[in-house]
Amino acid sequence: MKAIIEYWNPKNETVTTETGFRYLDTKSVITDVQTWYGIKEEIFKKFDKQKNSLRYCNGSYYMFEDKQLAVEYREWYNSLDEATKFNMFYGNGVVD
Repeated sequence: MKAIIEYWNPKNETVTTETGFRYLDTKSVITDVQTWYGIKEEIFKKFDKQKNSLRYCNGSYYMFEDKQLAVEYREWYNSLDEATKFNMFYGNGVVD
């Protein structure tokens, strides 16, 4: 199976309007596109790991290009038991 993964990052560029008002444009844009190969569950696990690596990065995220694959990922993730989700999220970390 082949999955195309988009990496979105905020622009973070200063914009000046016609009236002189300045603001920081933080709208996310695609900055990288990757093609992953493997069985569906492997791709979903890798996607989840990559997604979790950005959990503290405001505006950065991964997204499936194929919307149907994104729906299948959500269904797969929601079908996992809570213990599995916990281990996928925290890994070997210590949780107080």
